Amino acid sequence: MIRYIARSKENIALGAIMSRFEYLKLADAVAAEIASGALKAGDRLPPQRHFAYDRNIAVSTASRVYTELLRRGLVVGEVGRGTFVSGEARRGNAAPPEPRGARIDLEFNYPLLPHQATMIAKSLEGLERPEVLEGALRPATSYGTRAARTISSEFLAR
Repeated sequence: MIRYIARSKENIALGAIMSRFEYLKLADAVAAEIASGALKAGDRLPPQRHFAYDRNIAVSTASRVYTELLRRGLVVGEVGRGTFVSGEARRGNAAPPEPRGARIDLEFNYPLLPHQATMIAKSLEGLERPEVLEGALRPATSYGTRAARTISSEFLAR
């Protein structure tokens, strides 16, 4: 039986100061436990809240650690059951960090609609020209551009 431990206020401040590298160190520590055999395939990890309390970190940081472990393929999550150590052969290998200044990794961004790739390509047309891209990246005011207001008013007038 799992008991509720009311300590959430203690952990909030700790998560605010934890850097990216610190939560990755925690993920590396869990990965090392998996690689050493201390955690075996099928072992259930504690709920994120308990993981956070045991390590005196914010629950949001624990969530980042679990997400990193999932990204590396070391664990699998099952809704309603928990997070379990994966049985995959590649477990225990630390994933290399993404280099600074690198292109954006779109590995998990894939089209959801049948023709979404075509729609995205069409929406990006012309952005290769610097003057068009500059206009697209220019900060917008809260009331929008004249063209946007005209289009909106025409649409609402229908």
